[in-house]
Amino acid sequence: MPQNPVIPLHSLSDRTNLGLEIHRIDAKKSTEVARYGAHRDDHYIFIFQKSGNIKMMIDFQEVNFEGCVIFCILPGQIHHSYTSFDSQGWFIATDLASLDDSYRAVFEDYMAHSEPVPVNEKTAEILDKSIELLFEMLGSQEDLPFQQAALRSMIQVCAGGFATVFQQHKQQHSLGNSRPVIINNAFKKMVLGNFKTIKSPAEYAEALNITPSYLNEVVKSISGFSVSYWIQREVIMEAKRLLYYTNLNIKEISFQIGYTDPTYFSRLFHKVTGSYPAAFRKEYRK
Repeated sequence: MPQNPVIPLHSLSDRTNLGLEIHRIDAKKSTEVARYGAHRDDHYIFIFQKSGNIKMMIDFQEVNFEGCVIFCILPGQIHHSYTSFDSQGWFIATDLASLDDSYRAVFEDYMAHSEPVPVNEKTAEILDKSIELLFEMLGSQEDLPFQQAALRSMIQVCAGGFATVFQQHKQQHSLGNSRPVIINNAFKKMVLGNFKTIKSPAEYAEALNITPSYLNEVVKSISGFSVSYWIQREVIMEAKRLLYYTNLNIKEISFQIGYTDPTYFSRLFHKVTGSYPAAFRKEYRK
């Protein structure tokens, strides 16, 4: 069978303008996860399985979901689902802007290990109720005051619940890391804290005491994307937040994220997103 020259990259914005999708995982129905062949996403996927069993391929490794567990598929990870046995639970897809940076750091640090995390009965009940409420809020078509703000707050509640489970499990289990995984995780954390001031891959490599070529090789082998991609991803995501949530002008936003040349920033934004900053703001504020 001929191979596709490019692994498909699915964008959440192609399916919804809310930055969030939720589906029930029901063994009697095909799940959202199982609809597609091997692909990457530009967003996070959280799977909360309350019972049953799912087998998935994540970055060419078989991952088994058994019983009550949670799992996070990171942006850029290649995945597809091929077997489901009486699985019940939730599928949540959310964009990067909806997640607190501290939660994202937990997800990206832990999920490099690609192991579902068991959830105890009490925590599972709280998560289930929280997601059920978020699901109902998302499905409401009423244009109520503060509805969008309440929805985003509820996303943080659910994400915080997931992050807590991951962090507690990490503290209870010493997880061995290969050197490439350690380097990749260190780089990701460094980018989260420094993307406004450090844009050069060489500077990150120097801080990690490795060569730029080796850093790029490691990051690309693990994540599927280059060092420059991850730096630009954080820069553009912060720009999108400022464009959507503030009234700062383009020049002010450019300075905020570390660019002294607004024209260069606008060109970069267009190169990455396909839209200029002003057009993006106008479109998403409709």
